[in-house]
Amino acid sequence: MLASILQPHTDIHTAMSSTPNLVSSSADLTAVPSAPVSRKALALLLDGVLLTLVGVISVWQLGLRLLNGYSDIPELALAWVFLIPVPAMIAAVVIIDWVRIGQTPGMSSAGIRNIHDGSKKRVVSTNDPRVPEPDIPALWRDIRILRLAGQALAVIVVVALIRWMFHNLIVRMDEVGLPKGFDFLNKPYGVAVRDAFGFDVRDPVWRALLIGFQNTIAASVVGIFIATVVGVFVGIARLSSNWLVAKAASFYVESLRNIPPLIVIVFFGFALFTYGPLPQFTATNPPWQGTFFGSDSNWIIISKDRWAIPSLTSEQNLGTFWLFVLLAAGLATVIWIWRTRHNNATGNPHHRVLWALGAFAITVVVCFAALGGPYSWSWPAVSESGRRVVGGFSTNSGYIALTVALGLYTASFVAEIIRGSILAVPKGQTEAANSVGLKSAQRYRHVVLPQAQRIAIPPYISECANLIKNTSLGILVAYPDLTQIAVTAWGINFPAPQLILILMTVYLLINLFVSTLLNLYNQSIQLKER
Repeated sequence: MLASILQPHTDIHTAMSSTPNLVSSSADLTAVPSAPVSRKALALLLDGVLLTLVGVISVWQLGLRLLNGYSDIPELALAWVFLIPVPAMIAAVVIIDWVRIGQTPGMSSAGIRNIHDGSKKRVVSTNDPRVPEPDIPALWRDIRILRLAGQALAVIVVVALIRWMFHNLIVRMDEVGLPKGFDFLNKPYGVAVRDAFGFDVRDPVWRALLIGFQNTIAASVVGIFIATVVGVFVGIARLSSNWLVAKAASFYVESLRNIPPLIVIVFFGFALFTYGPLPQFTATNPPWQGTFFGSDSNWIIISKDRWAIPSLTSEQNLGTFWLFVLLAAGLATVIWIWRTRHNNATGNPHHRVLWALGAFAITVVVCFAALGGPYSWSWPAVSESGRRVVGGFSTNSGYIALTVALGLYTASFVAEIIRGSILAVPKGQTEAANSVGLKSAQRYRHVVLPQAQRIAIPPYISECANLIKNTSLGILVAYPDLTQIAVTAWGINFPAPQLILILMTVYLLINLFVSTLLNLYNQSIQLKER
């Protein structure tokens, strides 16, 4: 009985002991070829073909440059690089492959490897103490080497392409006689800029570009504000249980987002201003002026060409007033923290928004009155000549058409982002908010939107970038943004390549700055896992 129970174990032991012992002595070593000759020969053949091809191309390119008397130092240096270092690296690959290609496929999985005992290569068990560390695969089949080689090749191709395009640009600029520097920025611009008060045609080009940059920022900020506010409300309205509200929001989104922004801008420019019902602004035909009841002061001026609203002008004690504003902001922050801690400790409503804003407003108003009014209102009015607006803040029709059109157009995309983000919030969150008696506005403010914004911020960043780039379309409605200033400059024989480079750089920096700020905000609202 006992023998029958132990019989399987005896068989297993016998089977294991019958396995050849490859570690016992050198007599057990068996000579085998290190690798198939065909595989090794194919790898070395490919290396050789690549080496020959690069060598022929390098010699050919360098010969052409030397025979033609080419004196461009970067081009000659590039040719010498391909003639010496690149072939040398390929030759090194050939040598390394010759040495390292030695493992027959499948040897490691079978538990055997090659070693060289001084006379010939032999196969031993991987447990043999004479076996070194596992060999690295041949370069041509090492996945890590292939990845690095692919990345290096991609970088080389991109650099070579950029170098080729830059070389063509320089050659062409020499042919047509265009300057290659940026000295033209200090030359007179020579053209008046719309609504750039204080700018003279004799002012340098860089100052005109600076005005265009400021106008681009002004259009971008207001456009993003309109897109955000309208987009949030429309996105929530699309989820409304009211049939009319939901369908109206859907019509707004589906109609605007399927029209090119250029068409939308032109529509607002022509429908609202050029052919709209607004009055002309001439000496014989004054604009429409809205006055306060019982006062001669205008709160708005509207015409086909210009709109104006009241603004603030600085008086005395302005620096002291802003110092008190900073102190009031610090006081509001302290009160906000105090009310938050009070809520955490007692559970009573914090009302931190009302407390903080109330303290800030009261402090600012008291300081404003005590300092005798560091700001005063400036009311818009039509000048005596009847041709321009004096006082207040005024802007041209191009700015209004551009910002309103881009704001409403981008809002259609923001609305879809908001709607999708709200739908992505788990339904249980809404049910929990309803179970504790929160109203619809409270549910969105305290439960749904705080979670939805974590999902909405990344695509929202892309829409902000699109709006900033689309401000370049302001040229269609004669808005003097950065693009319009640059196009006018190269239209009067200033070098276009440098101006285009400035445009690309400025738009890139603006978008990187905005995306950085929004990404930092996005990181601050993400859930922190412990």
